[in-house]
Amino acid sequence: MKAVTTTDHTTPLATPAHNDADTEEIIDLSQYWRTIVRHKWGILSVTLVCAVIGSLLAIAATPIFRAAATIQADPTQPSVDPRENYQYVNSALVLLFYETQYEIIRSRNVAESVVDKLNLVAKHKAKAAQAKQDSQGSISSTLKSWLPTAQPTTQQTAPTSDAQLRIQLANAIRANLQVQGGKQSQIITISYESPDAQEATAIVNAVADVYIQQGLASRLGDNQKEASYLEGQLSSVKAKLEASESELQSYRQKTGLVETSQQQRIANTQLQALNNELVRAQTHFSEAGIRYSKAQALKSQAGNYNSLSEVLNSKIIQDMIREEARLRRKVEELWERYGEKHPKMIAARSDLASAESNLQREVGKIAESIGEEYRAAAVQVRNIKTLIEQQKSELSAVQNEHFTLNSLEREVENNRQLYETLLNRIKEYDVSGSYDASNIRIIDTATLPNAPFKPNKKLYFLLAVFIGLASGVGLAFLREALDTTFKTPEALEEKLQTPYLGLTQQISNPADAGKPEAQYFNDTRSTFAESINTIRTGLLLSHMNTPLQSILITSSKSSEGKSTLAINLAAALSQMGSTLLLEADLRKPSIAKYMNIRKPVGLCDVVAGQVKLNDALSTMVKNTNLYILPCGTTPPNPLHLLSSQQFLLLLKQLKEQFKYIVIDSPPILPVSDAAVLGNLSDAVIMAVKAEETSHKVAKEAVNRLTKNGVNITGCVLTQAEPQRMSDYGEHYSEAYYGYGASDPQLDKTRGKKAQKQAVAA
Repeated sequence: MKAVTTTDHTTPLATPAHNDADTEEIIDLSQYWRTIVRHKWGILSVTLVCAVIGSLLAIAATPIFRAAATIQADPTQPSVDPRENYQYVNSALVLLFYETQYEIIRSRNVAESVVDKLNLVAKHKAKAAQAKQDSQGSISSTLKSWLPTAQPTTQQTAPTSDAQLRIQLANAIRANLQVQGGKQSQIITISYESPDAQEATAIVNAVADVYIQQGLASRLGDNQKEASYLEGQLSSVKAKLEASESELQSYRQKTGLVETSQQQRIANTQLQALNNELVRAQTHFSEAGIRYSKAQALKSQAGNYNSLSEVLNSKIIQDMIREEARLRRKVEELWERYGEKHPKMIAARSDLASAESNLQREVGKIAESIGEEYRAAAVQVRNIKTLIEQQKSELSAVQNEHFTLNSLEREVENNRQLYETLLNRIKEYDVSGSYDASNIRIIDTATLPNAPFKPNKKLYFLLAVFIGLASGVGLAFLREALDTTFKTPEALEEKLQTPYLGLTQQISNPADAGKPEAQYFNDTRSTFAESINTIRTGLLLSHMNTPLQSILITSSKSSEGKSTLAINLAAALSQMGSTLLLEADLRKPSIAKYMNIRKPVGLCDVVAGQVKLNDALSTMVKNTNLYILPCGTTPPNPLHLLSSQQFLLLLKQLKEQFKYIVIDSPPILPVSDAAVLGNLSDAVIMAVKAEETSHKVAKEAVNRLTKNGVNITGCVLTQAEPQRMSDYGEHYSEAYYGYGASDPQLDKTRGKKAQKQAVAA
């Protein structure tokens, strides 16, 4: 059986890692790096395989050459009239011009013209015949026939006719031809890819030449067609011009109109003057009406004479108003002095009445004059309105005549402009008939490429390395995610929610270091012994306030190192007092074999009453406090024996005789013995094998004990490998050879010597 050593960096009685709900989980990038380091050889292997495959593919790939030529395509057509260029450049059609040119270059017409220009049909036949003659019986041709072609070329299966071969060659050119244009320039790049560098160069240059020549021929043909059409339209436009001029002259003679604009200005000026006069007359009429209303009110009854401007401006009326006021004051004075019947009073009232009558007559005269003015203003408004209507009628008649005249003049002008435009265009086409300038020109012709364009072997290799590295890392993380075994104490606490007591180191070479079961006996200063001491300390600290005498060692399943842990923990406790190692795994007992005990009797025989306790006990090397009670005779029903009253009495007797009792029990999941023994023990320790026991299995074991009323004191991570533990954190490896631990090489030497001395009593 294998065993393991604990680190002493962790507090023996650590609380579960996730009990605090407020603990914030922080991503530790070093964990990802350690995952990569743990799987470094697998990652390197995958990367190496991918790099080799990528290199082989790059070597086996057919070299492809690329030839490229650049041309300048100006969206403005060369013309003797610069206005056409300006208009075209600034139109929205320029955005579609280049896309149209790309499609023209890639067109079937251009490709077939290139085939004819380079005489590719004849060359292809000659090349095919030569290749067939050279490849007859060659091994290379046989091998190539097994492999798919990496690049479509112009060398296809010979068709039945030259026409079909011409079409196939044109399609091959179109398939391998690339056209690209700059977004901020007029430059177009034409490139062609082929296994034959000379073929690629010739085809690119031929495509550029054919494209320019076809564009030039198309432009000249269009000019000739347009010139012929314009000549046909010129005679018709000339006849229309002459007819419109004759009609204009006849109308002028009929109406006597010569200058239309001057007559219209005079009529408009007169109408505007009448409108202004009407506004003034209407204003005067309104003002006279207001004054006339006030005058009528003053005439009917005496009132406020100052409200009328004519009254205020009349000296006679003002004198009469003052005289009336004087007489009124005089009447008031006489009335106060003499009374109403006095002769002076009567004479004064007569004078006052006469003054009031004179004032009313004078005001009536003014009111009558204002009325005359009001009526005269009304007549003036009516007369001006009549004149305005007459002027409007005259202006309308003039405008109608002028409108007809303007229409005839515009028709003549339009026909004249159209005639002159057609005549100028025909002259331009006559001048440009021999003008063979093109808006497209070659900037750089294609040159023979010096090296293949692809495959890029360096890129192939780097890409293969990257894919291999990414795949290896991905597989490493996938394997890590699928691996649900326990690797660190933190994972043990987090998943099982139980305290962590320590871990034990796997003994990789028992021949040098001694058997795992005897590690503590071999050297109490070894790293393994220190790990057992750490577990012992954690166990004792967990029961400082409660009695601790019986300690159950169990595991979820077999082969997790529980028996090794029980033997060495019992040896550690024996340094503190008499200790009994009780083998309660009655189904597969192993302690007697591990400890070289040759007595045939043990626990089962004592419970059955066949032997006495002292006769069944075995001791280790003298001067130790460790006693062993092996299984003895295997019982037919172990669970019945462990649940019997005799076993309980024996356990009680053992507690009276020994300070500590370490019980090695069967695994939890296969049988129920551990649950029975757990309820009889003061402490329960569950061994969990590192990198083997899954989370699900360990959780199920903990749940089974909990359901049966058994509280687990803590867990021990067993058979952990120091090198692999260091991959999960430097603190794990440092703890093995840190303070208080001996040199591993010295442990081996001491182990050999101590193993020779360890014998069963």
